[in-house]
Amino acid sequence: MPPMYGVGIRFFFSGLLFFLILLLRKESIPINKQSIKLYLSFALLNFSLSYGITYWATQYVYSSISAIIWGLFPAVTSLIAHFMIPNDPNERLTQNKLLALGIGFIGLTIISSNQTIDFSSNSSIGILLLICAVVAAAYPSVLYKKHSQEVNHYQMNAVCQLITGVVMLSLSYFIETEETMQLVWTNELILSTIYLIVLGGVVSWGIYFWLYQHLTVTQVTYVAIFPPIVAIIMGWTFLNEVLTTKEIIGTILILSGSVLIYRK
Repeated sequence: MPPMYGVGIRFFFSGLLFFLILLLRKESIPINKQSIKLYLSFALLNFSLSYGITYWATQYVYSSISAIIWGLFPAVTSLIAHFMIPNDPNERLTQNKLLALGIGFIGLTIISSNQTIDFSSNSSIGILLLICAVVAAAYPSVLYKKHSQEVNHYQMNAVCQLITGVVMLSLSYFIETEETMQLVWTNELILSTIYLIVLGGVVSWGIYFWLYQHLTVTQVTYVAIFPPIVAIIMGWTFLNEVLTTKEIIGTILILSGSVLIYRK
């Protein structure tokens, strides 16, 4: 599936589902200067730009490198929050946070080193763009944390995801017309798309935005380090894959970092 089209389809329909939730809850959409800034920053920087780059880059960059780069996300958001939310002591970049983030990142790197890693010139542009994607996603995340009382998680998801869907589908129309026309909707593709819309769009992002109202930025964004662990556990459970020493050590380090991050 063409990357822009894939992002657009996913967010357009999950955004519509969030609007349905708002309709059932009889909630309106806040429209003021601050809420509009939140909608546009998250929709354009986090969802559209960051997701678009990541979807595109995965065609040229190994997943192991992508995982390592996105493992920097909690550190980048924590650094930005340190300066953007100076009046909240919980958002300060303390030695404990730095230690936890460092341990988690080392664990992620160890797990990823067990997979294929390629730093050839062909993937260099993809790597640089992924770094840009991480930074682009970090700023609106901190901005929403700072003003999360303005817009709740249902409202934020509904507006941001629908905007993203319209933007990415529009770009796809002009850039990916040929690839989209050649797309064959197999049963597997339909099911995977529904999965991304419901679980990847509605459930995961619904929980994610809700967490911003209850946890610190570092605690919320630390989840970016967990996907490799989930993949390892699922492979071991359902595919009878053998756990390697690197995977075990990396998992222990990531979980150790999470203990430091989430403890009171």
